[in-house]
Amino acid sequence: MNADWQIELRALRYFVCIAEEKSFTRAASRLRVAQPALSRQIRKLEEDLQVELFIRHVRGVELTEAGEILLSRAYVIFNQLQQTHHDVTSHSATPAGVVTVGIPPTPGEFIAPPLLRRTRELYPEIELRFVEGFSGELEKKLANNEIGVAVMHDPASRPEIKISELLVERLCLVGPPGSLDKPLYTLTEAAEFPLILPSRPNFLRILLDDSSERLALTLNVVTRSDGLWHTKSLVRHGNGFTILTYGAVISEVQQGQLEAVPIHEPEITWTLCVAMRKDQSRKQTLVVIEDLIREIVQELLRDGTWK
Repeated sequence: MNADWQIELRALRYFVCIAEEKSFTRAASRLRVAQPALSRQIRKLEEDLQVELFIRHVRGVELTEAGEILLSRAYVIFNQLQQTHHDVTSHSATPAGVVTVGIPPTPGEFIAPPLLRRTRELYPEIELRFVEGFSGELEKKLANNEIGVAVMHDPASRPEIKISELLVERLCLVGPPGSLDKPLYTLTEAAEFPLILPSRPNFLRILLDDSSERLALTLNVVTRSDGLWHTKSLVRHGNGFTILTYGAVISEVQQGQLEAVPIHEPEITWTLCVAMRKDQSRKQTLVVIEDLIREIVQELLRDGTWK
């Protein structure tokens, strides 16, 4: 492959569409181009790269390993192009353009719907796009300029990132309804429950391990679960207890599926923040979205939804 090779964006869009549709026929229909023209573009792309991108079979196509790599890079490229468009157009008097917001699953459940609604009402020229991910992933996307604003737990301090605190959450012992009979539990008491916890290097697990080590405690971990929704389901069905922030179980507590009691002695906290790149922090379009996120979180705190 030529070291100076540069891909045509049209060919890259064609490739992404075929990868998503798993079919040249469906991709041609979606793109409204003739299938032979689509096939020629992909054939040329494969020749330029000197790799096969698709495995053809009677039901359609599947990506090769090289194709999987190209698809992941293509998504990054298109996200950066969208963010670049926003950066260029965000200097107008009226906030406008595309803003990509990165947000973890559970805060997103309560922040994203009102954020979208208020943005449409107050700033109709802004198009919001949401990217779900955990804080470590979002931090990298923010640093790479793939997203404009991120909501994250305890992000690492980076010189290029501006971080503002939204709220400080306490970790809670979480169990099935009726299983917890105290208003507070010490970490020593919580450590004795049969716990379902994630493995390291999950940041919450690191927090718990560090606090336990300082007290010479051993956590009674009976099951390791690295998926939040799996963990909550296991607890809900009586397989054990877990330790999470209250924000991670708001829905289940409101619906009577779980209960959560704060841990004290020591109190273990996790800070929820909103962040953006410092070189973007004066952009009006990003600032109004950050302000709306802060407003929504404060309202959730005031009405007792978030504790």
